Amino acid sequence: MVPAALMGNVVAIVAAGALAKLGEKRPHLSGQGTLVKTGDDKIMSQSEERKPIDLGLLGAGIVLSCGLFILGVLLAPYTGIPGPILMIVCAVALKVTNVLPAEMELGAYQINRFMSTNLTFAILVAMGALLVSWNQLVASFNIGYMMICTATVLAMIVSGFFVGKWLNMYPVEAAIVTACHSGLGGTGDVAILGASDRMGLMAFAQIATRVGGAIMIVIATFLMKMIY
Repeated sequence: MVPAALMGNVVAIVAAGALAKLGEKRPHLSGQGTLVKTGDDKIMSQSEERKPIDLGLLGAGIVLSCGLFILGVLLAPYTGIPGPILMIVCAVALKVTNVLPAEMELGAYQINRFMSTNLTFAILVAMGALLVSWNQLVASFNIGYMMICTATVLAMIVSGFFVGKWLNMYPVEAAIVTACHSGLGGTGDVAILGASDRMGLMAFAQIATRVGGAIMIVIATFLMKMIY
């Protein structure tokens, strides 16, 4: 799946840049960084407020992350869903129900910032050196494979463009957020939003990448069980 992820990320970056150009030529299709026409995205952007790192909150975020990961690993044998995906599902459930104190949520946000800022590239290098079969990777880059990956990403982006318009969103921004679903995690989100000069959409991109990705894996897991 590594070649598909890499190819999808590249296509999404190029498409995001093209969408930004489309927004410049057709201003009525773009919110210039605003996703929802009613302005509701300003509420979510407050969660991205940069606050000083607090070591106590950082430690609480680490404990919370480890606890959710252990819970996911324990539930995985009973559900057939990978532990890390269950971890994300549990985190979403905690956020939706507002069970956690605000300080604990801030600690989780700060540990996410620390990991994505300092360790993302180290993890990618380690994964590429130890886990990726380079022979299979090179062999996968053929015309047919590249066309399938490109068509898949473009189909998602076009769907986001038209469905976003139906949901009272600006089509260009909706399509760019949908493109983030094809990115390589947080690093891919930064590259895609940077190419389109829409970094203000990071909160929505994170939802598309993490929550959307988890939902896709859960659906794929159940479909594979039904087929096989």
